[in-house]
Amino acid sequence: MITMEERTGNLFIKGEKIFLREVDFTDVNEQYLRWMNDREINQYLESRFFPQSLEKLEAFVRSMKESKQHVFLAIIDNLANEHIGNIKLGPIDWIHRRAEIGFLIGNKSYWGKGYATEAIRLVVQYAFDTLNVHKVTAGCYSTNVGSVKAMEKVGFMQEGVLKEHCFCNGRYVDIIRFGIIKSEP
Repeated sequence: MITMEERTGNLFIKGEKIFLREVDFTDVNEQYLRWMNDREINQYLESRFFPQSLEKLEAFVRSMKESKQHVFLAIIDNLANEHIGNIKLGPIDWIHRRAEIGFLIGNKSYWGKGYATEAIRLVVQYAFDTLNVHKVTAGCYSTNVGSVKAMEKVGFMQEGVLKEHCFCNGRYVDIIRFGIIKSEP
């Protein structure tokens, strides 16, 4: 069961294994910084090309909080009450009613256990049911098997492939573009 509520003015979405809440400045800490500078964790992020600092992360969080085109959420393990990653909805195109998602499971001990899939499912449901978005899109490196599987489990359909579009781990790789439409199962 999924519940959405406002807690002290902040978005809160509860799922089975996780809940999502807005990323706060208290989340900008040494753990988050380690995620963003860890080559294995950030290997599919465009931010990997530049060393991150707490100041850069704080500026990014500030820009997300001030944006009307983004929803930036922390992924929290229900049992441990631990921040394990982030998921972003945006930019949101309010005219065409579509949004892009991106996500990161920073805590490696949570990889391959369905946490990203649940976070994606929760955010897509929020986009469709609360924000009245018609379509949610995403892109990922073809070599990012975990993300490809998570997207497919949620119901995203592959819409296209951008051949040898990005340089990753010493070679050019394809980008797979995914989409899910509100009216589709």
